[in-house]
Amino acid sequence: MTSPAPSSRSVRALDALAFFAPDIQGGVGPFLVIFMAGTLAWDPQRIGSVMFVSALVGLAAQAPAGALIDSVRHKPRWIAGAVALIALTLVAMANWPGYGVILAGQSLIGAAGTLVAPALAATSLGMVGRAGLDSRIGRNAAITAAGTVLWALGTGAVSHLYGAHAMFFYATAMAVPTILAALLIRDRDIDPQLARGADAQDATPTAAGVRTARWYDRRLVVLLACAFLFHLANAAMLTLVAQKVSARAGASAALWMSAGVIVTQLVTIPIGLAVGRWAPRLARKPIFLVGFAVLPLRGLLYLLADSPAALLALQVLDGVGAGIFGVMLTLMISDLTRGSGHFNFALGIGAACVGLGAALSNLVAGTVANAAGYGTAFVLLAGIAAAALALFAIAMPETRRPGQATAAGAAALEGATA
Repeated sequence: MTSPAPSSRSVRALDALAFFAPDIQGGVGPFLVIFMAGTLAWDPQRIGSVMFVSALVGLAAQAPAGALIDSVRHKPRWIAGAVALIALTLVAMANWPGYGVILAGQSLIGAAGTLVAPALAATSLGMVGRAGLDSRIGRNAAITAAGTVLWALGTGAVSHLYGAHAMFFYATAMAVPTILAALLIRDRDIDPQLARGADAQDATPTAAGVRTARWYDRRLVVLLACAFLFHLANAAMLTLVAQKVSARAGASAALWMSAGVIVTQLVTIPIGLAVGRWAPRLARKPIFLVGFAVLPLRGLLYLLADSPAALLALQVLDGVGAGIFGVMLTLMISDLTRGSGHFNFALGIGAACVGLGAALSNLVAGTVANAAGYGTAFVLLAGIAAAALALFAIAMPETRRPGQATAAGAAALEGATA
């Protein structure tokens, strides 16, 4: 399926949306842990319960959110609405930071945020088509990482200068350009069929007419299981680091946390661009294996680092893993759902698996850290990461079809988006 090239206005607005939206999507993100551990003086188990319950609410909304994005038009406007709701919730959390408000607010943010990722991916696919998707998803990842650097710098500085409550209002202010970017994308520049993965040329003819490609086979199950295990190991690592930094760095904990996020994102930028550039030329699986391989290594190296600087230096590995995972999971799901019309629904299921892994990760690791110390928790997470690597290496087949995306297609996209 081909469509006219999108307007430069929509391409620039999509870049701006990728820059701002994923940051406000999670509210104040890992800085909330600093706020709960430092300002509110909550113990690891209580912090873990907030992260678990809010993540549980979010993951329950993931698949319905993906199905919703498959069915609606004007997808960027749904991002604008979700971000506006998140901004209002942040204001409430800043003004009434009790356990119930924080728990309910973070849960609402988790639910509203589920619309952002599938809507952004759907808009990207509908705008650039299959030939340009690899490069566009890599570009999105790099732009998002650059936006996260600005968000982390601003959040850390505002929190350090004006107090922890100020970071909620900084995040609220960041919602304004996000909403404007979403509203600037022109509907006519998004192919509605492509945006939900319903490529007409991928339909399979049958005696009864036309049957769309099947996407719910064993490969998807294995991929989702690997994504679950990856985040079961990954999610709590940053949470535990944040708690250790908070205990050792005192008043400067927010600045150290900001530095850690910035290190991760500065690594993610070139990784995302490189993966997007080379994905059309290479098989998917070997690239993804690298992302799985760095995670158990990162978990074990945390055992050897005890100062805030050493702990956060290891976020370089987080940048490598995050840069690869974010791009390749979307591309492999796109491969598996090609022609089905359920691209965003499958993304939602994938996000639910990621969210379930993250929720259990924070709950389990928080409990283990509280009972047996941070070292034991990091060993546990490294073991789970090794299991994820083994499962992906042994059971996950290649998903890239021969010739499905060419170097010429990627080059054409780069020329259109330059």
